[in-house]
Amino acid sequence: MDITNSPVDQVVAINSQIVQYLAVLVAMIGVLVLAYVTLRIGLPRLFGMHTSDTGPIRVLARYPLEPKKTLYLVEAGREAFLLASSDNGITFLTAVAAENVAEMSASKAAEKATRKDFRQMLAWFQGSGESR
Repeated sequence: MDITNSPVDQVVAINSQIVQYLAVLVAMIGVLVLAYVTLRIGLPRLFGMHTSDTGPIRVLARYPLEPKKTLYLVEAGREAFLLASSDNGITFLTAVAAENVAEMSASKAAEKATRKDFRQMLAWFQGSGESR
């Protein structure tokens, strides 16, 4: 007795493979979405890494000195403070005058504006190559 697969059986087998493939694809997308949500929302809330520029306290600058030792320029309301953090905790160093903070912010903005990105440098090189 010769048993052969009918065309209907072949179509059903192909459809079941497509359904299995789509199920795996949906599961992978679900895992990726869950990982993204966990990394973007869950982890920062869990470890207290939530930063907001709209609150009364802002970190204006961060300068790492050594591993686990960092200087912070923090603005609280209208005042600014220089703080040091280490394994032992956070230490108040000094208050910073408002005009000094404004000057540092202006110089940082000017430095950022004068810095060229790769596209600008490439355009400059291409322009200088054409004029030769």
